[in-house]
Amino acid sequence: MTGFLNAAFRALRIIGRIILFILFVLLALGNTQEIHFHLIPGLSWDLPLILVLFIAFVLGIFLTLLSGIRLRRFKQDRS
Repeated sequence: MTGFLNAAFRALRIIGRIILFILFVLLALGNTQEIHFHLIPGLSWDLPLILVLFIAFVLGIFLTLLSGIRLRRFKQDRS
């Protein structure tokens, strides 16, 4: 019985990933308009909106992982 459940959950994970991938592709196709992005005064770019959203997403993941590494190192130093 557990073999069947493992196969069923594996299939559900694959289906879920496919659905998420399709949703992200639709999001990208719907947000191709150009935006005027200002980083600092005097420095600006015209970029697709989806690119700006993707960069913000990747930076969020990177900063979250970085804070987790620093927190783990802090906990090890206290022990």
